[in-house]
Amino acid sequence: MEDLAQAAIDAALKTGVSFADIRIENSTTTIIELNDGVTRQSMASRMKGAGIRAFIDGAWAFAQTTNLTSEGMRTTGESVAKLALATREKVAEKFVIDGPTFDAKVKLNVKKPFDSVSIEEKMGFVQMIDNQARDFDERIVSTRTIYGELSSEIFIANSLGTRIALQNAIPRVISIPTAKEGPNRQRIQQSISFRSGFEEMETEEAQNIGTKAAKLAIDLLASKSAEGGIYDVVLDPALNGVVTHEAFGHATEADNWPAHSTVLEEKINEKVGPDYLSISDDPTLTGMRGSTEYDWEGTKTKKRRMVKDGILTDLLHSLETSSRLELEPNGAARAQSFMHVPLPRMSNTFMEPGDWDVDELIEDMKHGILLCSFNYGYTQSAKGQFMFQASHGYMIENGEKETMVRDVSLAGNILEVLAKVDAIGKDFELEGGTCGKDGQSVPIMTGGPHARIRQVPVGGM
Repeated sequence: MEDLAQAAIDAALKTGVSFADIRIENSTTTIIELNDGVTRQSMASRMKGAGIRAFIDGAWAFAQTTNLTSEGMRTTGESVAKLALATREKVAEKFVIDGPTFDAKVKLNVKKPFDSVSIEEKMGFVQMIDNQARDFDERIVSTRTIYGELSSEIFIANSLGTRIALQNAIPRVISIPTAKEGPNRQRIQQSISFRSGFEEMETEEAQNIGTKAAKLAIDLLASKSAEGGIYDVVLDPALNGVVTHEAFGHATEADNWPAHSTVLEEKINEKVGPDYLSISDDPTLTGMRGSTEYDWEGTKTKKRRMVKDGILTDLLHSLETSSRLELEPNGAARAQSFMHVPLPRMSNTFMEPGDWDVDELIEDMKHGILLCSFNYGYTQSAKGQFMFQASHGYMIENGEKETMVRDVSLAGNILEVLAKVDAIGKDFELEGGTCGKDGQSVPIMTGGPHARIRQVPVGGM
C-alpha cells in the first residue's frame, strides 16, 4: 500500500500543490436483522478504495477511487491537485498545513476474529436475542434485533512524511422490542458495542440483552406521563453522556471556530462550569467503540480534556483547524470511510466522575426526577440550545425513588445547565453509539457518572 500511496502523493505534489494525503481502506461489513423472528436482511459487503486530498493556499480538493493501481493513483493524485489549484484564488483565508509526522503499524489483537465465526453461529445468536424479547411476556407484540460487524484495514500517508497502518474491528447488537397493553404502546432500544472481535457478543451482558430490553418495555407500560415544570434532576450515565456529547462536545469541534458556529467561540480558557466539572474525549481507551491509536489523517491520538476544573481548555482538531488556529493537533480527524473527508469528531466522550455516591445524589433531593437513557433530541451548537427526551425516568420525593415516568425531556442552554451541575457521582459507564455530522456517521461511545442539576426545565405531557 505504501508504494500506491506514494504514487498518488508524488503526482499531486508534482502538479503544484503544497500538501497531499491519502487513505487506502479495505473493509468488510456484515448485517443480520430479524423482525418478529423472521430474517429481514442478511448482508455481507466489502469496500476497497482510496480517498485522496490536495491542498494549496487554503484551497482543498478531494477525490476517491477504487482503481488501486499505480496508474490509478497517479491519475487521481494529479486530477485532485489540478482541482485544488483551480480554486486557490477563491478562498477567503490563506494558510498552510503543518503538523508532526508519525510512522507506525498498529495491529489490533482480538480473541475471536469475525471470520472465525460462521454465519450460522451469528444467525443463531441474533435468533436467540430475538426469542428472548418475544418470549419474555405476552405483551411484547413486536421485536427487532440487529447484529452488525465492521472489520477494516486502513493505510494513511501524507506529504509531510506520515505513514500509518491501522486495523479496526467493531461488533454491535441491538434489541428493539415493542410492548402493548390496550391502547398503551411502548418501544425501547438497548444495544452493546465495543472495539473487539466476536468475543464481546459472548459476554453475559450481550447474551441477555433481549431480556433486558423486553423487561424495560414491559415496565414502561405501567409508567405515568410526567408533568412538565422546573425540577432538580439526576441524569443517569447514558443520558449524561448524550447531553455531554451532543450539547457540549459538538460545540468543541474546532471547525466551528472559522465558521463562527459555536456558543463556545469566546470561551477558550474561560469558565464554562463549576470547579468540580471536567469533560473529556479519549480515543486511547482500550476496547471502546470510538477508540483508535491514530486518526484518519495519521495524527497520534491522545486524551482531550475539553473542560478541566470548569475551564474550557482543549478543542477537537484536524490538521486544518490546528494549523489555522495555531494550536497543537490532537488526533480528532475522523471519516466514515475513504469516500469521505476527515472532520474534527468526537470518539469516547464523557463527564469525569466526581466524589458522590449515587444514593447520596438522590437522598439529598426533596422533589425531582431521575432521568434515564435517551429517545431523541436536537441541538443548536451556535446557540447552545438543546432538548433531549429521556426513554424513562423516576420521580424522586423526599430522597426516595418512586413512580416510573415517561414522555419526559430535558431542555435548556448548555452553558446555563452546566453552571447548575451541583454534584457528580463517582460511578462511571460508557455506552456505544453512532454520531452523525455533515452526512457522515462514525462509531462513538458516550457516558460518565450520574450527575445532579438543580432547577432546570423538564418537559412533560
